[in-house]
Amino acid sequence: MKKITNLLAVLALSVLGTSIAQAHTTSIGFFNSGAGSVTFVTGSYAHGGGTPVNEGTLTLAGINGNTYASTTQAFDIAPTNVKYAGLIDGVTNFYWGSSFGSGLDTSLNADPNIAGGVVWWQATTFTGLTAGDYSFSCGATCGTTQQWASWGTGDGELTLSGSIVNGVPEASSLILLGLGLAGLGFSRRKKQA
Repeated sequence: MKKITNLLAVLALSVLGTSIAQAHTTSIGFFNSGAGSVTFVTGSYAHGGGTPVNEGTLTLAGINGNTYASTTQAFDIAPTNVKYAGLIDGVTNFYWGSSFGSGLDTSLNADPNIAGGVVWWQATTFTGLTAGDYSFSCGATCGTTQQWASWGTGDGELTLSGSIVNGVPEASSLILLGLGLAGLGFSRRKKQA
């Protein structure tokens, strides 16, 4: 009888364990938050419960001639299930590859839908940034539980453009905008003549 009770207990625990959804951080992105301020966001898939809490830290450091000193911050902007408007897949939002333990794959321009895709985002804002190259790291993981634990290595490199850091278009964008406006003005003048 004791063997049957133990067997039933093991079966009950295994069923309970498989019914609890797990999650991992599968994306990282960023968007402008004001002059020199950039908000970094990690995304994870559904974890099977209520709203998750913030976990983990992100370390950002300048590389390739960028003198931004290594800075570590805790994720302190409350998790949300609404994707930030500034996160553009393949441009300002990137994913780890589809196999567990893979590295950041900047060639992905869409959510690979690992376990249903990203549904929760947590964030932190860094200040004093300039355009340039940065390395980022969540250390061993972007969180301590499986809600935010990194799907992949938890680190990588990225380039922040002037438009991301300063919130204004870069010179080349302004030139294209000016040429477009000049073209519109010329065509309007031609129609009036």
